[in-house]
Amino acid sequence: MSRPVLAVITVVFVLGLSGGGVLGWMFFNKDRVALLSYKVEKVDGMSMQSVVLNEEKLLESEAILKKVIASLNLVDDWGMASEAEAMAHMRKKLIVKEERIGSRIRVLYRDRKQERAFAILKEIRTIFPLYRSKAVERNELPPLVPESAEEGNGSSQVNPVPGTL
Repeated sequence: MSRPVLAVITVVFVLGLSGGGVLGWMFFNKDRVALLSYKVEKVDGMSMQSVVLNEEKLLESEAILKKVIASLNLVDDWGMASEAEAMAHMRKKLIVKEERIGSRIRVLYRDRKQERAFAILKEIRTIFPLYRSKAVERNELPPLVPESAEEGNGSSQVNPVPGTL
């Protein structure tokens, strides 16, 4: 084989190895997602956008995040310097969205470790109902649709928040 052919083969081989390395790094460093979904009642005069914003504001509140961080010892687990740094990190990884069909709220948490993402959402699921019920009493959020009503209309339940709110 001639030198130019060997040079081309070498360049293609090196590019292939580096591309594979980059794709492998991207695969192993991507965030895993945990999902929580629940249905809210429609309230006159309250748009779903405002409901989602209020849900997000409540979920990202200091009171809820501090309890989650303390309960799961996330400051040490993440190797962070302070609780405030851990709260800022959690706020970046917590996503609250509206599902377009059926006035459902989706709460997503992204983390590099799937188990930790599930643990964080599980802890939020235990802490959040108390704060959410108080917000419902103050008319800041609409009440949840009871789980039995969700089953009756055939809507899917993806790890819903307990109907005891």
